[in-house]
Amino acid sequence: MLSAFQTELAAVESFIEVLQREQTSLVTINVDQLIALSTEKLKQAEQLGRLAQARVAALERLGVAADRAHMEAWLADQPQELAAAWNALIEATKRAQWINQSNGRLIETQLQHNQQALNTLVSAANQSSVYGADGQPRTTYPASQRSLGKG
Repeated sequence: MLSAFQTELAAVESFIEVLQREQTSLVTINVDQLIALSTEKLKQAEQLGRLAQARVAALERLGVAADRAHMEAWLADQPQELAAAWNALIEATKRAQWINQSNGRLIETQLQHNQQALNTLVSAANQSSVYGADGQPRTTYPASQRSLGKG
């Protein structure tokens, strides 16, 4: 189990690095890098899922349920090195989750800003323009129907 915990920990740490690069790209609005990172992030998330499934299966073969209470009880009877590896895995997973949630908030904020900008552009486009459909300057505007320069 020690090897499984260490392998999974290394994968979580690698995932954290991707999340940190994603965060930098979100802050600097580097869209090209975000696109590349999304593919890498997906691959690593899938790998983490496979490793977690393998860990759960290995624990079940040992007769240990993968929930917190059973893990703590089992680890109490195991070498300290195993408990330390498990705790490191839990802490790294919490850190990855926190960074991922932080990135989600950054994405949400960016989406709100983009939506506001789009709303402003759409509103401006819907207002009467200075030029008519024929390309000639307008002298009246639908809102007031007043000629420019006339009182």
